[in-house]
Amino acid sequence: MKLGFIVLSWLTLAVGLTACGASGAKLHGTVLEPPLTTVDLPLIDQDGQAARIGDFKGNPVLVFFGYTHCPDVCPVTLGRFKQIRNMLGADGARVRFVFVTVDPERDTPARMKEYLANFDPGFVGLTAGTDTLAQVYRAYGIHVEEIMPDSSASNDASHSVAHTSSIFLLDDKAQVRLIYGDTPWQDVAADLRFFLSNLAKVSFDSTSLRSGQPSQG
Repeated sequence: MKLGFIVLSWLTLAVGLTACGASGAKLHGTVLEPPLTTVDLPLIDQDGQAARIGDFKGNPVLVFFGYTHCPDVCPVTLGRFKQIRNMLGADGARVRFVFVTVDPERDTPARMKEYLANFDPGFVGLTAGTDTLAQVYRAYGIHVEEIMPDSSASNDASHSVAHTSSIFLLDDKAQVRLIYGDTPWQDVAADLRFFLSNLAKVSFDSTSLRSGQPSQG
């Protein structure tokens, strides 16, 4: 697989901010107002079953794009997902934590299931064919680029994938409401608590956005 495109989309023109919700609660991510409705394409989960991100309507969703051979950003982010879920206590079961692969050639459903179980067996892994995933990346403004160490490398496990490391918070209607970069996980958990308390009621007082930054993992 060769993925080497940079998406020039709504994210590229964004401006950073911190915003407040309708109740005056301070939110810690980058707010999208109006919220972004993305594509909802047929994908495959870690159990090999048909799935869509839209299947999680009714619950807040955190979405991260990564891959199971990632040495740094991805395991750190999934570790933070685990901390967020634990911090939410019983409410953690009301949030869906979703990991979308940027390396479908190696990230089979079985591989993702084994990998995600190291963090939380309730986390959802999603994959698909490269054409379908390319549409998903484009919709979220995700940069993906496969990087080989040198021309003689033949070990499939040796290559890395540069990818945007943003986290996306979707509301109960599967619309993107917030984007996180290096936001502390405690702040993400606080935002989720706000959403869980105000499902279907959340509006914001700003229309600015901020772009996600690519990282190589």
